[in-house]
Amino acid sequence: MERIPHRRVRRARTQRGVSLIEGMTASVVLLIGLVGVFQGIIVASRQNSMANRATRAAGIASQVRVALDTAGRSRIIGTPGSPGILAGSDCSPGEDVKVLAGGLESLSPGTGDSWAVRCIFDLDAHEKIVTAAQKLMPGYAPGDWETFRRVLVAIEKPDEASGVQMHQVAIVVSWVEMGQRRFVRQYIGFYDPGPFGNETFVEI
Repeated sequence: MERIPHRRVRRARTQRGVSLIEGMTASVVLLIGLVGVFQGIIVASRQNSMANRATRAAGIASQVRVALDTAGRSRIIGTPGSPGILAGSDCSPGEDVKVLAGGLESLSPGTGDSWAVRCIFDLDAHEKIVTAAQKLMPGYAPGDWETFRRVLVAIEKPDEASGVQMHQVAIVVSWVEMGQRRFVRQYIGFYDPGPFGNETFVEI
């Protein structure tokens, strides 16, 4: 039986050792790559979730805007003989509701300005205590109740072009994402339809 020279055995062992190091290095590189892929998947999933919530919030705001438009100025803003939803004690909420206005709660007119924040209204609190016929959105989904908050902010001001008194209502829909409250806003305007308004007696 032929014996392998000592020098050849040592070279074979050296080659096996190099192969092991290369294999370990390749495994580390592969592991780093897999970690990067998983992190990318997590980030993409998180961004997708944020986009979905923002889209849903915008949809809710649009539904509220349509409901306000359908209800009309008399029911929302009110008339001299009949106050609307955005009037009375419900327009003076606590600080916990004001922060849901997304910065609109701190608006204040400048010198010479004739506008004012008339009402900050917790729409969710209102719809939890009224009958279905009195709700702006009677079919509001239970899942949305748990995720989103809806607040209305009414600003009273004269129209710059015509001087007609108008109320701009901001619909603010918010939710909590990654420890921060995020906001979506949409707006609708109600003009005074009386003889001292647009003089057409048609609500706009």
